[in-house]
Amino acid sequence: MKAVIILPTYNERENIKAMLTKLVSVTRLIKGYTFTYLVVDDTSPDGTQDVVKDFAKSNPNVKILSGQKEGLGKALLRGMTYAIDTLKADVIAQMDADLSHDPDRLPEFFKKISEGDDFVVGSRYIRGGSIPENWGLHRKIFSVVGNAIVRFGLGFPYVHDWTGGYRVFKKEYFEKAKAKVSRYSGYVYQIAFLHNAIIEGARIGEVPIHFTDRRFGRSKIAPLQYIRNVFIYVGTARAKQLRHGPFAKFAVVGSVGFIINTTILELMVGRGFHPAMGSAIGAECAIISNFFFNNNWTFRGKRIQGLRVIPKFLQFNATSIGALLIQSGTVALGTALFGVSMYRWFYLLGVGIGLIWNYTMYSKVIWKNK
Repeated sequence: MKAVIILPTYNERENIKAMLTKLVSVTRLIKGYTFTYLVVDDTSPDGTQDVVKDFAKSNPNVKILSGQKEGLGKALLRGMTYAIDTLKADVIAQMDADLSHDPDRLPEFFKKISEGDDFVVGSRYIRGGSIPENWGLHRKIFSVVGNAIVRFGLGFPYVHDWTGGYRVFKKEYFEKAKAKVSRYSGYVYQIAFLHNAIIEGARIGEVPIHFTDRRFGRSKIAPLQYIRNVFIYVGTARAKQLRHGPFAKFAVVGSVGFIINTTILELMVGRGFHPAMGSAIGAECAIISNFFFNNNWTFRGKRIQGLRVIPKFLQFNATSIGALLIQSGTVALGTALFGVSMYRWFYLLGVGIGLIWNYTMYSKVIWKNK
């Protein structure tokens, strides 16, 4: 099989020769593949291309692909397209060119591909992996928090490292994702590409890696811009996912329940009842409304019919007690600490927390897949 290792570069003159030398040595140990080493350079002004061309004189499998400086994502897109269309790659590896990624780990990536994985990710956040101890606190926070936002925001927590650039994958997953990820120019490209591979059904493998800081040059990442772009991607992707799923209908039904709940709360408070009692009675009325609307609309494909409605309604009420307790308890605690006049704020907080509880219980317990 043909494998192409892509090394995106910009001002890596001091690192690229050592990286290529190490890769040529390590890949001799990987059986079943012929390797080409593709340096994708963004017209580095420091002479990176000259070093690569000189190295290629004695290593004909080393290629260089030049282009304008448009960011990491565009460089990877250009390199992957060239690797498949021109170099006829079956498998593509992607690595940083600054020696941050240890080439000695590469055989383990290809072993996982040979064993059936489709997309293998080098992870700093699983047992055996690490980030540099000498990183500043702010950079550690950006790295850890950025990955956590993606893992849990997109809903695929079993993949631990979304933003790293040490990867090996089968060509078809780039071909399927190319049109969707071509608009991303920065580090978010890494997230979008992996996300699309998972959606397309790729079997994901992980290899623990020790990420080391570059010896020469400086990092190209802009932390604040990076975090902002991560938030935008995750928020947009998640909104699209929810818009086409049952959660959107669930939110509409919940809005009707919210109106019922709020109306009863305000009427009871106006008649002198404590907000916690009004919240609890309003919540129970909303629960009844939610059951019938969810059963006949949100989860219509799993609709409960006939006499089964009665025990399921009782079960629905039982599972919803959690949200009722959350809501009335939040109101009771908040008004006890900050005064009855603040009941509306704590009512809204309780409703928000209860919404998450209800959706989880409804989809996993009441209308669960058979």
